[in-house]
Amino acid sequence: METKDWDEKRAKIGLQEGYGLFSSLTSRRHSRADAHLILGQEEGTIMELSKWINSNYLTPEGIADVRESVKAKPTMKYCVLDNFFLPERIDAIIAHHATLKFDEAADRTGHDMVILPYDGAVKWADGNDVGAEFYFAEEVKEYFCYLLNRLKPPRTSVELKLRWHKPHATGFWIHSDSVWRSIVAIMYFNKNWKASDGGLLQLWRPDEASYDKSTIFDNIRSDQRLDFLNENQRLKTNTPGGGWPSHWPHQSRDMILVDQIVPAYNRLFLCDLDADPTFHSVTPSCDKIRTGFVYWLNNESHPNFKGK
Repeated sequence: METKDWDEKRAKIGLQEGYGLFSSLTSRRHSRADAHLILGQEEGTIMELSKWINSNYLTPEGIADVRESVKAKPTMKYCVLDNFFLPERIDAIIAHHATLKFDEAADRTGHDMVILPYDGAVKWADGNDVGAEFYFAEEVKEYFCYLLNRLKPPRTSVELKLRWHKPHATGFWIHSDSVWRSIVAIMYFNKNWKASDGGLLQLWRPDEASYDKSTIFDNIRSDQRLDFLNENQRLKTNTPGGGWPSHWPHQSRDMILVDQIVPAYNRLFLCDLDADPTFHSVTPSCDKIRTGFVYWLNNESHPNFKGK
């Protein structure tokens, strides 16, 4: 299916109940044991989601609850899933993560080689990393799309950044992810993390109205500590990271803070980037190391697709 056809189909009908791999989970009632269905095969290796994911998110009732919570969101289509991985799985991923070397330059440099106002260090995941069986599985792509009530693009690939943030991280400025990224999933590894520890994922909505009292923030430096993100539930900018969507007029806009997510242990944030630009930021953190990963599902049919 060509990109235009996929976009039109998605706009007209959305994702029908019983679509794809998960039709058997929505067509009849199941016991909790049905979560242990084998859902597919990836390069000769049996991929069972139940080997990785909390079974509460694999039952018909659990899946339906998540999908309804996404539908209820007025603009941004997202969900927050606590205790997402089985404990032994996430702990194995975290133990592996602690052995890795991370590159700060790779996180601060965009596709166009521009230095970005982000504060972190990364390793791009590959097939040798613990968790790769899950990260790159076709079943996971289908599962995430289904939870978000959307179709999977016709040609896709996965990019996954394993992330490490030093103590007293300076924060991420408001931005939206690249236009060819259809879904983002952010997993947090941080035990005993509280809101007061910082590192909050903030979601921002552009407002059609503009107020003279809104404080203006523009041209954020790559080394600037962004404490003002904790102090403003409304601000004005014309320079979000990545710019405005191409079809938007380039002008200053008021941004309204609509939600904040604490980066707590085994918490997954899952979001449909095609439904809304989903402008987001991250607040500065305290004296703790913060870790996790970011998963992107790329739409390779998008005319601007560049890849990693």
